[in-house]
Amino acid sequence: MKIFITILLILILALSLSFALDESAMLLHDKAFERAMVAFGLAKGLNAVISLIQGTELSFAPVGIGLNFSIGEVLDPFNDMVERFSWVMLAASISLGVQKLLLVLSSKIFLQVVFTVSIGVSLIFIWMKKLHNSSFFVFSMKILLLLIVLRFGAILSVYTSELLYDEVLYEEYEASSAVLEKTKSNLDNIHTKNKNIMNSKKESAWYQLDVTSKYNDIKEQLNLSAKLEAISQSIEDASRKIITLITIFVIQSIVMPLLFLWFFIVSIKLIFRIKLENERVALFLK
Repeated sequence: MKIFITILLILILALSLSFALDESAMLLHDKAFERAMVAFGLAKGLNAVISLIQGTELSFAPVGIGLNFSIGEVLDPFNDMVERFSWVMLAASISLGVQKLLLVLSSKIFLQVVFTVSIGVSLIFIWMKKLHNSSFFVFSMKILLLLIVLRFGAILSVYTSELLYDEVLYEEYEASSAVLEKTKSNLDNIHTKNKNIMNSKKESAWYQLDVTSKYNDIKEQLNLSAKLEAISQSIEDASRKIITLITIFVIQSIVMPLLFLWFFIVSIKLIFRIKLENERVALFLK
């Protein structure tokens, strides 16, 4: 048993001293942070374009009948959801920032040195029978377990979160992001076309006498109103996808870190609550 524990501790030490594990975890974390920032930017972009066109009315009078289409009435509920989505993404980004700080701290040289010294002391106690009955032996083993949690806890959290994303959340994230991108593009088109119509009215001195301009104006506004009707379904789909994205980032960026924090606290409590008798430890190491 002593040989097995010795080999295990040496492997753990080698894994700790290898910065490849830390670099890999950092890359995975950066990908998750980038996804959060892209989603946050998308939310702010949607909010910006909605704010630009929210008060716009499409007004025209074919055959003398005045018609109005208020884009704001359609987009107002959607804009409220987008604003809430942006707040969730901001919270997710902050949470990921805290995780990165923990990753950086876990790879610091100070912790590495303390971890190495702790394993060295534990190996000395394991192989020297005279020290098995020392009360400091049990204490040193508890400190070692605590350092293992500190050293690899954040890394384990990142790998677990990324595995969950790759296996469960990836397809939903890609599909939802694509729908929101398409919705933003459609809203941008509506804003651009309506702005062009308003500018053409202001710039054309002969607009009131130009029958062709009026006809083109009415035709373009009819196209815009038709596009508005078409985008209503798109907005409904986008609302569902926003809920999906909120769920994804709440799970990956808030729930998972909270589970890690719970695991960390429970692990510390268990480590220091475990009562190890020196005689049983000595018998176990024989």
